Amino acid sequence: MYAPIVLVWLLNLGISVWNAYAVGKAWVETKHAGGWPRFMAWMGAVMSACGFSWCYLLVLTIVAREMAWLDDDHFRMALQLGYILIIPAVLISGLMIMLDSWARAYRMRTIGSIGSAAWNTYAQIHNTYHAIKDLDRAFASVMKTLEGSSESSSPGDKKGGAAALILVFVLVIVAILSGILTTAVIINRFAGEDEIPGESANP
Repeated sequence: MYAPIVLVWLLNLGISVWNAYAVGKAWVETKHAGGWPRFMAWMGAVMSACGFSWCYLLVLTIVAREMAWLDDDHFRMALQLGYILIIPAVLISGLMIMLDSWARAYRMRTIGSIGSAAWNTYAQIHNTYHAIKDLDRAFASVMKTLEGSSESSSPGDKKGGAAALILVFVLVIVAILSGILTTAVIINRFAGEDEIPGESANP
């Protein structure tokens, strides 16, 4: 049942780890350089944090569903709310990364730079298409679940619905904060490992 989800989850996790690692290796250099390189380092960090956040949210919501802490409606709401909060940052950072990869491919004209530009273009088109297609439905589904929880006729149902809503918001917040923290830890771990070009060791 979860096999396709696991494969996509592993892919997203791997990409997020690589993004954070690459940003970390360039973090100190871009801090000194400033300007566009520094901006792109932040875009890479944002993309990494979004990827980690989504991975964490998926695990947290599946565990909550399997433990019967969330019903199907609130399970979907947690994923859709996370998507609504994460996708704007993914689209903005992805657009900047795509444009930067185009510029690199134009300047370098190597197989690696062209392949990177092609992948970033595909990812941006894919994410934009699904955002246009799914974002309004995600909003509608979240609002429907909120209305359903508030309009429950039984006091017991209202109490259970309120508890489920609180858990949904907690899971989303924890996932996003954990994604940001994971990215920061990886960046800090690898930042400053490489010598800044042009700098020599003290005699």
